[in-house]
Amino acid sequence: MQVQTIYMTCMIGGIALLFVSILFGAVGDFFDFAAVELPHLDIDIGDCDIDILPISMKSICLAATVFGSVSMLLISRPMTYRHVIAGVCAYVGAFAVQNITGFLKNHQSEADSLENILSRSYVVNISIPENGYGSVASSEKDCSVITMTAKTMDGSAVKAGREVRIISVENNVAIVLENKDSGL
Repeated sequence: MQVQTIYMTCMIGGIALLFVSILFGAVGDFFDFAAVELPHLDIDIGDCDIDILPISMKSICLAATVFGSVSMLLISRPMTYRHVIAGVCAYVGAFAVQNITGFLKNHQSEADSLENILSRSYVVNISIPENGYGSVASSEKDCSVITMTAKTMDGSAVKAGREVRIISVENNVAIVLENKDSGL
């Protein structure tokens, strides 16, 4: 078998698996099985975990595609040089994909249920005029911020900075009640 065939197989296989997952979602769960649990090979820097060994289906597909592509581009070079350069490029690409997708997954909104939304404390960040609409934002520091369009239950005005409680959510609008003992 010629090396060009191996390189083309890497490129086509990596692209085909990603294309199938995007188009059909048929292997979406397979790709979300994301990182194989190995002994933790990551570095914790503040809120960020950096995976040193990027092992997920997405990063492996990218690495195979990059390895095949770079090897084809360097086909006139000696095989050792070609494979070292292609391997480094594949690792850097897989490292980037694994860590960027991991960062994004870890920083998703935590508003996955109505109960989660209703259980938080909120502050009016854009004043709610009488019988009008404003905006509220969750005030917990440890969680992702949830911001919603809001109106008061009784139509009263609420100034920015006042604490409110969400009573319900109707048509993606938070119906709030002001905490009378809050404010600036």
